[in-house]
Amino acid sequence: MSDHQATTVLINELSLTASSYELTQHLSENDTERQLLSIDFIITGGEQYHDVTSTLYQPVVEVRVPEHGIHFQASVHRYFTSIPRLEKDTDTVAVHLELIEVNA
Repeated sequence: MSDHQATTVLINELSLTASSYELTQHLSENDTERQLLSIDFIITGGEQYHDVTSTLYQPVVEVRVPEHGIHFQASVHRYFTSIPRLEKDTDTVAVHLELIEVNA
C-alpha cells in the first residue's frame, strides 16, 4: 500500500503529517513476515524535533494510521534526516523513517 497524499501517522501519542507513506511486508531472517511502514515528513526545530527524537528513542512504539486501519507495535528500522542538526527552532528538516513490526 502506497500513498502520496498527506496522511496522519500516530507514533505513540505523537501525531505526524506524512507527505508520503508506504506499507510493505518485510521477510525477516527467520522467514517471518513483518509489516514495514516507511514515512516521509517535515518537522521544525525546537520542541517538535525534541518530541520526535524522544519518541523514536523508545525501543518499541505503537504505530497507527487511523484512516487506513493500520495498527501495530514497531521499532525503528531506519531513520535519517536531510540535515545533520537543526540550528534554530524555525529550521525545518525532512525526515525519512522506517518502522518495522516487532515479533508478537
